[in-house]
Amino acid sequence: MEKILFFCVFLYRILQITSSDVSGHNVTLLRFQLNGNVSLKCSVTSRHDMAWYRQDPDSGQLKLLLWFISKKLWTKEPDIRITVQSDSGSNTASLIIENLTESDSGLYFCGTRSVENSVTRFVKPIRLQLEDKVHSVTEPPEDVEITDGLTMLERVLIFSGVGLAAFVFFLTTVVTGRNIHHHGWQKGWAAAKRAGLTDQNSPK
Repeated sequence: MEKILFFCVFLYRILQITSSDVSGHNVTLLRFQLNGNVSLKCSVTSRHDMAWYRQDPDSGQLKLLLWFISKKLWTKEPDIRITVQSDSGSNTASLIIENLTESDSGLYFCGTRSVENSVTRFVKPIRLQLEDKVHSVTEPPEDVEITDGLTMLERVLIFSGVGLAAFVFFLTTVVTGRNIHHHGWQKGWAAAKRAGLTDQNSPK
């Protein structure tokens, strides 16, 4: 019972930490105009591999755009509008998207992996959003950078994996604990019966 209680508390703490991380997780909002260009920066050094992902705002599907491994650029579906520009002086690698269309809207993630210990990290996500047509008529084209929060769907997609893993771990532990407890109870009952028979058969 104590073990089950411990893992209940453990599960609660994982979900609590996850919820705290989500609530404090902001994104950078970049507004763009049609047929314009945009540069999305990612901090990276020569000791890191890099990958760019895009999450569709409607379906929530995460797509790997391209990855940069051992100073070589790879992409599954080549797009001449999308390139990567590296700057060793500022330790950045920018994702350049030209001739922007409405379908380019979405949430963009830059992931880096250390070649030394294979640790993968994701930097602050960037939401690319089409500039309002009325707003774009009165103001010149420019990238506007502000902070924005993740939607509930995006939070679920990003952090549900942690919660699911914790739940499976907890469920497995409870089932295992119950099996051990049941097996121990059966052994104890058998021992008690043998002891009772021994007492009855012993000489008085």
